[in-house]
Amino acid sequence: MTDECPRIEALSMYLDAQLDAAACARLDAHLATCVRCRALLDDLFGLRTDLRALADERLGFDLSQVIRGRIAALPARAPERRTPRRWPWLPAGVGAAASLTLGLTMGLSMTAPVAAVAPVAATLEVFAPIAPGGLCVGMPACWRTDAWTGARSR
Repeated sequence: MTDECPRIEALSMYLDAQLDAAACARLDAHLATCVRCRALLDDLFGLRTDLRALADERLGFDLSQVIRGRIAALPARAPERRTPRRWPWLPAGVGAAASLTLGLTMGLSMTAPVAAVAPVAATLEVFAPIAPGGLCVGMPACWRTDAWTGARSR
């Protein structure tokens, strides 16, 4: 089929004699020169012949009336009234606010200055130059000065 070939719908309408005389004449002229369109028209003709050869099955009753009766027998339901949600953004907003609050609290607690507390000597005994029960190298090594009172103790 080339660009000027008719669509398959036009060929089907030609086969069913549904085209006007002018369109039928144009299509006849085209079919005389186009082998592809002629082969497609022959296929459509064969399909129509095969479909007409099928047996005509009858149900013996009108199925549409049965379906209409079943639909009419259904109980009538009142249409559902949906109430609109007042705040559809509320869960997302609460989650965002909680996340922001938690992030700020954690971040500020890590960066806030801590008041310097004078170290207690007992907690620093781990870092003492002399092991517990060890001998003093000199007099100043065995005595420590309390940072708060200035008293020397052993």
